[in-house]
Amino acid sequence: MQTNKILKNEVLKFEQVSIHYGSGIKALNNISLRFIEGESVVICGPNGSGKTTLLKAAAGLLLAKEGRVFLANEELNKKNRNNAFKKIGFLFQDSEDQLFCPTVREDVEYGPINQGLSVDGVKQRVEYAFHVMDLESLADRPIHHLSGGQKKRVALAGILAMQPSILVLDEPINGLDGQSSHELLKTLKHLNQDQGFTLIVVTHDLNSISQFAKRMIILKEGRIFKDGPLREVLTNIEALEEANIEPPIITRYFYMKNKLNKEENKRLPVSIDEAIYMNPELM
Repeated sequence: MQTNKILKNEVLKFEQVSIHYGSGIKALNNISLRFIEGESVVICGPNGSGKTTLLKAAAGLLLAKEGRVFLANEELNKKNRNNAFKKIGFLFQDSEDQLFCPTVREDVEYGPINQGLSVDGVKQRVEYAFHVMDLESLADRPIHHLSGGQKKRVALAGILAMQPSILVLDEPINGLDGQSSHELLKTLKHLNQDQGFTLIVVTHDLNSISQFAKRMIILKEGRIFKDGPLREVLTNIEALEEANIEPPIITRYFYMKNKLNKEENKRLPVSIDEAIYMNPELM
């Protein structure tokens, strides 16, 4: 578990949480985790390992059958689960699941209006979200005229307009082209490092996570398989293979290269930039 020398607020905590589906199989099996304010965490695991279930439990969309989930030190239950959106914003894997207004502006306005804000308050929130997500030029465009990457940005803008302190994102770059993925990852880094949002991101693609994440959690069969600093987990090739997770291509390359050269203890890069820095002869 990641440690912090400076004491920060615990914004989300799982205490021995188990969640069952109708088949009787535990999607989450005795999970205990804590997330600290300002963290940037990536959650990985094979299909069916419980990743999306964990996010839904964090956002109050699913309630634990066993154990407890605390959001900002308040236990989530049937009475208060609908208020979780004030503290945590959930970006679904498919943006179509949370875009339902005719235009971009109307969709981003929807949350603040339903929070009961004044006209000026709604305007300020929407302008902030448009600026962060670079959507000013698309404000009056119909939703159905947007590309997949644009829809993802609008969905995230709608969440930002409600000003939660925690963002949980389920496969945010899934289905995006290279440029759209790059732009979204830059935005996530900005939201975490410059805007102070706590990020919890589920993804299968490990090639770019070092751009924004500092901690990595691997789930396997509903349990925590690994949890630690990003580099420590991401360069543990044997553990990744055991969990059926493919490491970044550049990390795999240097892992194999070091094995062939009998330099197994040599530090592994987790990104192309880092590989070049560590191996200037590549330039």
